[in-house]
Amino acid sequence: LLPKKPKDNLTMADIMANGGGNCLPTHHEGSSRNGGFQRVEQNSYEEKNDYSDNELDNNSEEALSLNELMYSAHSFHVMVAPVSITMILAALAVTYINTPQTLQEGAQELQVYHVWKVDIENDSTSKQLVADFVNGFVMVTVIGTMTFGIVLLYKYRCMKFLIGYMMFSSMTLLGFLGAFMFNVMIEKYQIPIDKLTFVFALYNFAFVGVAAIFYQLGIPPYITQGYLICSSVIVAWQLSHFDTISTWTLLIMLGLYDLCAVL
Repeated sequence: LLPKKPKDNLTMADIMANGGGNCLPTHHEGSSRNGGFQRVEQNSYEEKNDYSDNELDNNSEEALSLNELMYSAHSFHVMVAPVSITMILAALAVTYINTPQTLQEGAQELQVYHVWKVDIENDSTSKQLVADFVNGFVMVTVIGTMTFGIVLLYKYRCMKFLIGYMMFSSMTLLGFLGAFMFNVMIEKYQIPIDKLTFVFALYNFAFVGVAAIFYQLGIPPYITQGYLICSSVIVAWQLSHFDTISTWTLLIMLGLYDLCAVL
């Protein structure tokens, strides 16, 4: 007795499409001709779902990368403007708000920051360079120690003391060092102003600057940025009274310290 021949005539293409004959069509009553390919259709559906999930993940990663790129570009744009203004104003202040007399007086005053005294006239360049590097290292060490002190104050939640110290430092910077720079500018360019007006203006300049930097409530952001730029310009002008070798060595040491602090 020979087995009955199936009703559907299968071709070699149908068998290969079903995995080499592993998924032959079923011939149950009431089933359609494509009923035997349900496993293949289910696998195809799952593959489509996997492909859709992967495509969605790729699109999400691309969107995230684009958002990160836009955020980085915006941050760079926000930082470039104030930094560029600070550098330009600092260069102008060092160049035009100085006289040979003020440079000499400032260099003598800044000698207190030198642990090893440097004789510009008699010492050789190599000796000055070594001494200035040592002096710069000492100053950067002091700055680093104070920075770690501020971090410890923040860690142990000594916020009132920390904020009070930073407000006092900013007021001293804007009030006293700013007064010295403005006084040099007034004397050099013969600006007519009386002492009372000068003191009153400096008093307001310092207090408004502290409020703009630390309080900020109700104060436009550009005023806060302006005071931060003024603080940087005043510090740069004050440090410009070092001699040339001391200035460059201190700049290199501060750059290395800043690199270590950031990393």
